[in-house]
Amino acid sequence: MERYTAVSPGARTGVLVLAGSSGRIESQRCDLLARHGVTAMSVRWFGGAGQPPGICEVPLETFVAALDLLAQTGVSRLAVLGSSKGAEAALTLACLEPRVDAVVALSPSSVVWADVAPYPAEWPDHGPAPTSCWSRARTTRCGRLRRSCTGDPPRLTRPWERRPGRTSWLCSVHDRRNT
Repeated sequence: MERYTAVSPGARTGVLVLAGSSGRIESQRCDLLARHGVTAMSVRWFGGAGQPPGICEVPLETFVAALDLLAQTGVSRLAVLGSSKGAEAALTLACLEPRVDAVVALSPSSVVWADVAPYPAEWPDHGPAPTSCWSRARTTRCGRLRRSCTGDPPRLTRPWERRPGRTSWLCSVHDRRNT
């Protein structure tokens, strides 16, 4: 797994840093966190060797393995910081992984969106359902995707508010849809 780690000696908290749809490794953000007493790791979660070429059926086990590596640095608390699509991944991971003590979601979505592949015009009435952006235990859908009433791609709701631990959502006015 391609990764970057910025270790802060004696840090009690480790943060997994997930980029958005660019897929880049967030080394500068990790360095900034380390300067403030946190050990931070960023991983490439798609587009690398042995990984999905895009954000389609990305195994959540990728993030669990990254948390395992982060825990090996000696930290006692684990958090996940994600931006945009990485925030969606962070929130999804936190709903499934009890070791995550906190989440910082920068410009997140309140739902899990389907992958960005084209869908059959007749879905979901007649055609096959689109796949999820995420997979778990080799299951290609992490929950049930539902058709949007607004014509947007299908999405999956997640009970973020029932997740134990702390969650911070940071959004700008431009992230809000006009209604």
